[in-house]
Amino acid sequence: MTIAALVFLLAPRTACAQDLADAAERAPVAIHAEPLASAPTLALTPSSPPTLAAPALEPAAAAAAAAAAPGSVGASPLNRFWSGFSLDEPPAQSGLGLESAGAPSDESAASATPPWLKLKDRRLAPALERAVALALSTDAGARAFDGAAEALKGTPIPVEARDLGRNYGEWDYLDGRLRLDRRLFEPGREADLAGTLAHELTHAAQHARGLPSSALELEIEAHLLDLELMRELGLRAPPDTFARQLEEALKKGPAAFTDLLQAAAPGPFLGEQSMSDIVDQLEDDLDEASSKSGPRAQKIARAIARDLDFLRTARGRAAYRDFSRRVRAELKRRADAARR
Repeated sequence: MTIAALVFLLAPRTACAQDLADAAERAPVAIHAEPLASAPTLALTPSSPPTLAAPALEPAAAAAAAAAAPGSVGASPLNRFWSGFSLDEPPAQSGLGLESAGAPSDESAASATPPWLKLKDRRLAPALERAVALALSTDAGARAFDGAAEALKGTPIPVEARDLGRNYGEWDYLDGRLRLDRRLFEPGREADLAGTLAHELTHAAQHARGLPSSALELEIEAHLLDLELMRELGLRAPPDTFARQLEEALKKGPAAFTDLLQAAAPGPFLGEQSMSDIVDQLEDDLDEASSKSGPRAQKIARAIARDLDFLRTARGRAAYRDFSRRVRAELKRRADAARR
């Protein structure tokens, strides 16, 4: 992931040139992308069924991302989930209640939240319960939660509600914290919160398995899951959003889908690079990160070093190759289905 890239597309931040410039200040690069994973957002529009919204990638942002040097250090410690509303309009309220989505009622969802999700503000627990129940009512959401539970092996995830601006959620893989935008806990935002949780927990599981922190395959898997969850809930991405761009790109084929993700969040990709090239890139990133001072920079350098140690073992290389093949096969399958 390059320095100028918004890491972890999930992210849900509306991308603009200034966003990318701001991200450059925070993120480590290329292989070590921002540890913040973001997920697309769900929204309802008055004249259409519930929709999954993610921010549109503006031309200036795409150009900035495309121009970013592939080997620069920048991995930000966050995987973000873009909020999905455009710069000239306020965030949409999804308004999708649990009953209308076929999810359990408050009573039946009382124990939906897994014990390893540790919500700091317990006043928000009922809203989290409803969103978890909604996510678990879909196969995609259930896979995200099951995958996180298996990978984390009971390790607790602190969950904080904050004002994240245009981000819906952030997975900080350096500190193992999940941050969710406080607005998502408001009544009627269950679908938005469910989608954000599923996307961010997918990234949490990926990082727990030791996969390269900024590998493009991580984004591909998380966004395919986002689109699947959206479909299961009967939602459609509105025009001029990143989610709609991904839908359209999927119809054109795997290359169009990966090109769009690379423009927004550049990262190493075994579909286009050799393992040795990726290791070389990581080594450059480590040199750059190690030259910086401060506790956060030191954490980033240690994370890049862990990625390198992982890929220098036969087991690590095999794990990444297998993951990449599986993700690319699923992308092809979904692209073929989208064209039918």
